[in-house]
Amino acid sequence: MRKGLAGGSVRKRGPVVLGRFWIHWCEKCNVPLISDRCSVHGEEGVFRIDLTPPGDVRFAFKRDIELIREVFMKHYGVDLEEILEDKIVLLNKIPSEDDAYEIIFDGFIFGLIIFDPIKLEWRPALKLEGAKLLWEKFGKEMRKWVIIDEGAVEPVKKGANVLPVGIVEAEESIRRNDEVMVVSESGEVVGVGIAKKDYKGLVSGERGTGIKMKRKAQGSGKRIEGKKATIEDVIRANRIALEEKVEEAKEFMKKVSKKYGLPVAVAYSGGKDSLAVLGLALETFREFTVFFNNTGIEFPETLENVEEIRRELEPRGIKFVIADAKDAFWRAINVFSPPGMDYRWCCKVTKLGPITLAIEEHFPQGVLMFVGQRKFESFKRYKQGRVWRNIWVPNEIGAAPIFHWTALEVWLYIFSRRLKYNKLYERGIDRIGCFLCPSQSLAEIEKLKREKPELWEKWYNELEKWRKRLSLPEEWIKYGFWRWRRLGKREKVLAKELGIELPEERKWEPIKFTIKEDDKKYRVEISTKINLKRIREVAPILGDVEEKPGVLVAGENEFYGETNYILSPTLDEAYASFFLVRRAYECVGCGVCVTKCPERAISIDGRRMKIVVDPEKCTHCRECMEVCPLVVIKGVDIGSQL
Repeated sequence: MRKGLAGGSVRKRGPVVLGRFWIHWCEKCNVPLISDRCSVHGEEGVFRIDLTPPGDVRFAFKRDIELIREVFMKHYGVDLEEILEDKIVLLNKIPSEDDAYEIIFDGFIFGLIIFDPIKLEWRPALKLEGAKLLWEKFGKEMRKWVIIDEGAVEPVKKGANVLPVGIVEAEESIRRNDEVMVVSESGEVVGVGIAKKDYKGLVSGERGTGIKMKRKAQGSGKRIEGKKATIEDVIRANRIALEEKVEEAKEFMKKVSKKYGLPVAVAYSGGKDSLAVLGLALETFREFTVFFNNTGIEFPETLENVEEIRRELEPRGIKFVIADAKDAFWRAINVFSPPGMDYRWCCKVTKLGPITLAIEEHFPQGVLMFVGQRKFESFKRYKQGRVWRNIWVPNEIGAAPIFHWTALEVWLYIFSRRLKYNKLYERGIDRIGCFLCPSQSLAEIEKLKREKPELWEKWYNELEKWRKRLSLPEEWIKYGFWRWRRLGKREKVLAKELGIELPEERKWEPIKFTIKEDDKKYRVEISTKINLKRIREVAPILGDVEEKPGVLVAGENEFYGETNYILSPTLDEAYASFFLVRRAYECVGCGVCVTKCPERAISIDGRRMKIVVDPEKCTHCRECMEVCPLVVIKGVDIGSQL
């Protein structure tokens, strides 16, 4: 087991591992601990459970437990209701092909549930101690078990696989590749393995491996018999350690606020982490602003939660600012095509633009924004640190009071203060953000289909339009390939396993172009006519503007009206001219460039939702080119040729 300090990282033959990857458990209270001491019993009866990294455990809500019961019922044919009833159950999300969670309760790791990206369904994976618990409780009432003769027990324990010749009895529902429990004739659970033959092959004595034993079925911790517990018990056992965490975070907030002397705001998203920061701010400051970014693609429950909190806090003098993207996403998708993990135009359009405009309006001198960012979420966030200046939002300094907190600590704080959390969590939806985010796993998409079918139908209909437009197979939607613009190695393997053909990269360009040398100049030909009236509104970006009959000159670039070409002196200027046309025609009014302009020469026409440049203010610095999603995200390399 690799060991790292909380707040540190470990790299050893694999990805970087953040923070600690274990929790402690109080045997007397039968609850998890966020330190090595119980506030009720001290160190007595406290032991450690090693977890799969990153170890960012959370509480399982009712819908999570229902899912666990469904998965085990479908495979093993038994209901875990009595086993899990009135217990504190934790889930630890671990690396996998899609989604997978370790299930922890009663002081040990019971097993896992793992989402299969081919079958699009969850399957169970028992740890040895979990298998023993089920066998003790249900015995042969269960499905998926084999009994081996006593002579095979020791070899299997030492690492041997199970041969059909050593099988005395087997349960009839076993099919190849099923997880199977291996039990001795005396009733001892020897291990857990994967069936390499169907039931008939196992009991007929066929040659070859019958059950391939799992080498990592041994879990961590020790099973505590029977004792029930509540969230109140967990809070009581963690009271001292939790309050130490809280006080450190509040002192951090005071210190940072004093250092920068800026107005204080809390970025609230409707998720658990930002809710914890909001709670800390209420305990720390008398006055501050709550800042919410409505992307226009939020869950309705998130908007309801924000409104509920607004109604509660505004009478207490807490201000609310809403950065509202409105329908920007649905307008922009026609220009960009569906977003992807490697094509995150949506964040620029629905978040960065509206946020920069709102901060410019409400905090022209700057703002200190406390956010619910935690190092456990990604290595990028870990590297960023606890305080930073946002290069995209120059008026904002970001700070993370709960940077070192785990999800378990966040929830303990929320429950201890009885904060009003988003009800989506109770429905098993743990990712609170845009409902169509391409960063979702397939498991999360399936959860969206089940829990919020009306939202999935809206997004599915949009994807279906693009599937037909791009001539892609139905599996492009079904198996979530839309979440990438360029397929990676894993996606190519999945497509091959499914037997489908997909382009390595999907391309969509409303405006196509070519550039070629023409008598010492560069001729840019585009797939649409040049509207000089519209080009004039943005042309100052390239240089001083001069109008001639049928021609508009911007710097040294000549735009010929009612034609489809531009003449530029250099290749760089040719590309800049094409980008100008793209910005003129495809602009979705996100506003990213507005605050980036040092002269404030850019504004957005509210009716058309497109940028307009003031020629009296523009100095042709072209800084706005460096942030426009049409330039930065789409780039020149994906321009389709005429």
